[in-house]
Amino acid sequence: MRTLFIDSSRKSLSVALANDDKLIFISNIDSHSKHSNYLLSEIKNILTKSNISINDIDNYVVLIGPGSFTGIRVGVTVAKTLAWTLSKKIYTLNNLEALKLHANNDIVISVIPDKKDNSYVGIYSDSIVEDYINITSEKFNISNRSISIVTMGENEFAKTLYEKLNVNNNIDLKVINDYDYIKLIKYALSKNAVNVHGVKPIYLKKIDAEKKK
Repeated sequence: MRTLFIDSSRKSLSVALANDDKLIFISNIDSHSKHSNYLLSEIKNILTKSNISINDIDNYVVLIGPGSFTGIRVGVTVAKTLAWTLSKKIYTLNNLEALKLHANNDIVISVIPDKKDNSYVGIYSDSIVEDYINITSEKFNISNRSISIVTMGENEFAKTLYEKLNVNNNIDLKVINDYDYIKLIKYALSKNAVNVHGVKPIYLKKIDAEKKK
């Protein structure tokens, strides 16, 4: 079963092709957030190098944010269009959830930096709690439990959070450089496919035009 993975939520553009548990091809392009200039041509390039056609793709997995407003729309729109026109299944994954998959502690705190010195935070345990301000160990009742903070690349907020919570707790700060694409794809496919018309990006904040309304 072939799956095409798309992540356009970051400055770099990522496209991966997997066949069951095997990663066939991965492309990471430093497109400087101009993903619309590269995404379709890169999908075509991957298919050509893998010697398959677009009709051979069974599933689409797309990250839906939080992340770049314009970037997310590019990846989501392309994935939705391909899945709809070719009558294929589409699966979505929240970026915070994607980071969470890279740790196995009792509690996993995913941190994604925002370009304006803010951060998006997802806290995962038996139930999911998400918050974006005033994170304290008391609020989330995490004392005496193993905790992992996961982020991608350098992130001052993640470091500050680590120092703040690393009192009477077993804290692990894990900085990854890229996703484990097979892990993400397998996890996404373990969930239910979504209605292609119901796939919506997660921005978590209003764009300037919306704020002026």
